[in-house]
Amino acid sequence: MHLGGSVPLYRLWEIAIERGIRGMGSGYEEFLNILKIQNNKVKDLDSYLEVYDKVELIQSGPHSVRESIIIALHRAYRTGGMVELGPGGEGGSPDALFSVGKLELRFNPLKRTGAVFLKGEHAGLYDVDRVIKEACSAIEDVEIGFKGQIEAGLIFCFGRDMTFEANMILAEKIEDWRKKNSKIIGVDLAGPESVNPLNKPTELANMKKIFKSVHRSIGRTIHVGETKHVDLKTFIATVQALEPQRVAHPIVAFHAFWNKKDDRGLKLLKERGIVCELCVKSNLLTRAVKDIKEYGRIIDTLDDFEIPYTFSTDAPSLQVTSLAHELILLLENDAATPEQVLRALKTADKASFLNGTSK
Repeated sequence: MHLGGSVPLYRLWEIAIERGIRGMGSGYEEFLNILKIQNNKVKDLDSYLEVYDKVELIQSGPHSVRESIIIALHRAYRTGGMVELGPGGEGGSPDALFSVGKLELRFNPLKRTGAVFLKGEHAGLYDVDRVIKEACSAIEDVEIGFKGQIEAGLIFCFGRDMTFEANMILAEKIEDWRKKNSKIIGVDLAGPESVNPLNKPTELANMKKIFKSVHRSIGRTIHVGETKHVDLKTFIATVQALEPQRVAHPIVAFHAFWNKKDDRGLKLLKERGIVCELCVKSNLLTRAVKDIKEYGRIIDTLDDFEIPYTFSTDAPSLQVTSLAHELILLLENDAATPEQVLRALKTADKASFLNGTSK
């Protein structure tokens, strides 16, 4: 899941008030309405991502990143298995169906330096090395406290909405810090596809250079093909260039197969053994997937092509959801069978970058 969507809304409110951050509305109820990602406010991925500028501002700085990560890990362990949550993301079910024992938390450290609206183009108020240091330290401290009950790692996201130079700076920082701390387990490509779909050879070559500058000892996952801004040709070229082990929301590959009988995207995932990351509620909110029935079709298509897949929550706190809630949503609507859900959980355990990418 993304750090920006993993701190409960009521905790984000507390942090914003304590830090004296502007633009948070006229009170708690308005703050919830501003930040909660709801169906009536989201039209596509771009509108879905708009709220993240405010969240990343609240989470800016070494101390806020540390606090956010500690909260996010505790929230995942406590409420990830709850079927229902309170209006601000607090625990709502008396009993959890399970607890989360492994967690990959992803975010962009440059967007936590206090200059989120510059998208990393210029240095922010806070030092990015301090942000990364506190992020790693926060995970280590939580793991010590839980005494083996939870294991976590960090995936750092390169931004489609950031300049080549800013992304290269981040790549250099990742290289420095992965040698010092094993909690950095992977890299990702995220952000609005409308800004940079990587359909131009020069843009794709730049992103390939960024990814290649990070050592292969840590994992690679990318967000690609989630919107209509990325066509099948660009999807295939991006996967071939960046060589990920996992791909998040490759919706374009399904539409090409269903609408045009073009199975090249799905065959590529199959041939390379790439794991497909699915986020049910997120994909429905962004209109990437039409409805829950179509989600069932996606899952069945993946099974037909023997492509492994996992279920994640993406931004559970902003959507006021949980992993248990989303899995039950699939089951109650016959979009997935119990066997498919259990297999996906086993796939997630096996494909996690927490295991190391050499295994």
